[in-house]
Amino acid sequence: MSLYLEGLLMGVVPAFFVGPVLFTLLAAALDQGFAAGAQVAVGIAVSDVVAVAVCAAGLGPILTQPWGQWGLQVAGGVILGGFGAVLVATARRAAAPASSRGRVGAGRHVAAGFVVNFVNPFVFTFWIGALGALGARADLRPVSVAAFFGGMITTILATDLLKAWAAGALQRHLSGPVLVGARRASGVLLAGAGLYLLGQAVASGLPGGAP
Repeated sequence: MSLYLEGLLMGVVPAFFVGPVLFTLLAAALDQGFAAGAQVAVGIAVSDVVAVAVCAAGLGPILTQPWGQWGLQVAGGVILGGFGAVLVATARRAAAPASSRGRVGAGRHVAAGFVVNFVNPFVFTFWIGALGALGARADLRPVSVAAFFGGMITTILATDLLKAWAAGALQRHLSGPVLVGARRASGVLLAGAGLYLLGQAVASGLPGGAP
């Protein structure tokens, strides 16, 4: 079996993780349709490519060390909390007619997917583990890494696009109050994830300092 095909199959596992990136993708698709959700999915995929490249270059372990982990927790907590607060504060716009809401630029949706995924400490922990699993049974030449992780990211992107399509299709059949509630729920979940990361950072204390 080729490494790319193995990657396609292995990609099914992270494709169904529930976390901040899923809430961000669904919120965008429910608010502005499939195109917005697809742009978030592209941002997530680009973020995964960069994360794998960072890990393969040997920099990944730095981010799992105490200082790197603490920094990601703080940055992730602030960014996710900010995204969540914005979604909650602007929830009522979801009830307005689509024509009156204005469109968010594609770059902002792509950036949202990239940032929310990249600042999640679990992402780097996962890709480092996947690299270790690949290295235990195959070489870590660039062509092998590209084939295996290319397959995984292909599956993740395909399933994210499917989620965006489903949410976009559902949006057309939902009433304003339901969309407002969905946007608020997404915001609360994102803010909760941010508060959790900040709580982890506070509980662990400054690396090298007093807890």
